[in-house]
Amino acid sequence: MSETQHTESESQPFVRSVFVILRHWKLLAVTFVVAVAASVALSLSLSNWYTATATFLPPQGSSGLLERVTGGLSSTLRTFGISSLGSQGEGYNYIAILQSRRIGEELVREFNLMEVYGTDGSMEDALDELESNSSFELAEDGRMVISVTDYDPERAAEMAESYFRHLNDISTELNSIEARNNRKFVELQYTSTRDSLRELEQQLAAFQERTKIYALKEQTEAAVSAASELYAQLGLQKVYLSMLERNLGADDAEVRAQRAIVEEMEQQIPGMGDNELAGLVGREGTDLPEEGLTYLRLYRDIEILSKLQAFLLPMYQQAVIEEQKQMHVLVPLDRAEVPERKAGPKRSFIVLGTVVLALILAVAFVLIRERVQHYRAAYPDEWESLRRSMSFRRES
Repeated sequence: MSETQHTESESQPFVRSVFVILRHWKLLAVTFVVAVAASVALSLSLSNWYTATATFLPPQGSSGLLERVTGGLSSTLRTFGISSLGSQGEGYNYIAILQSRRIGEELVREFNLMEVYGTDGSMEDALDELESNSSFELAEDGRMVISVTDYDPERAAEMAESYFRHLNDISTELNSIEARNNRKFVELQYTSTRDSLRELEQQLAAFQERTKIYALKEQTEAAVSAASELYAQLGLQKVYLSMLERNLGADDAEVRAQRAIVEEMEQQIPGMGDNELAGLVGREGTDLPEEGLTYLRLYRDIEILSKLQAFLLPMYQQAVIEEQKQMHVLVPLDRAEVPERKAGPKRSFIVLGTVVLALILAVAFVLIRERVQHYRAAYPDEWESLRRSMSFRRES
């Protein structure tokens, strides 16, 4: 190389780097061959793994007790500007159940995964490995997807099916517990209403026997009966609100909406309270004698409780039926089949990535080594000083 060409190459680092790489082509070629051989050997030593997938559809709607309540509302509610109460969301988070330790331990024991994963009897390590080999996804079309990866394709399919089976069992169990709690709650409301109604009927009978007042004006009875319908609807909505709070929590969006409905009804229903009978029967109600007012209150309360009992009875019957049902709630869409094609490893990617990385490291080594030699020749004094400063041996 002439002096002019040498100067030009010094002023152009890229050109100089190309010449340096070309001068060491043998080293790069050996690196390439070794990297290909090592990566191929490594990839072939890796076992194939397979992914099995099962899908199911969560229930699209509830036919349970709360749905029956909302579906059974009379058109009276529409007078309050209420056209829909909204739909109840899923009672349980299926992904949370699938990721629970309960299901994880069931699968570890069922498939002897501590031995399969080689965790030396450690349940925690086996659960961690199972978690890394399992995935759960809610697709945009509403499907729940369970995927399990394993070196044995048959075991992968069986584990995916086991996930679904345990999820269905736990969901059924939780639904049964909820149905039992709802039945107890509605039963308490129903029996309390029934007992209060009986007590009021006895009081009314004693009052009629004492005062000889046996009936109200036809117009007054009609007004009280109509208002009692609204009172009973309000009582039913309060029962529904209590059930939502027990099942969803006080801060849930549907609970807040239901609470707003109750408050709106309380504001618009006339005659709320013993001192507001005028709201029920007009101003003539305030002109009644004390005995007449007492009779009116008893008659009103009996009408309210009678209608409320009529609303609660089918709810109670439905709650009893739901408690006795033992049926799975999830619908399998695609059973997990034994996968025919491997999911990994991607051997071509392993070989390509290893070769590229090896060549990058080799080129970097060549360039750094060349620059070190260049600076060592161009600046010998500075290089020697640097070498001495980096030496750990003490000078004598």
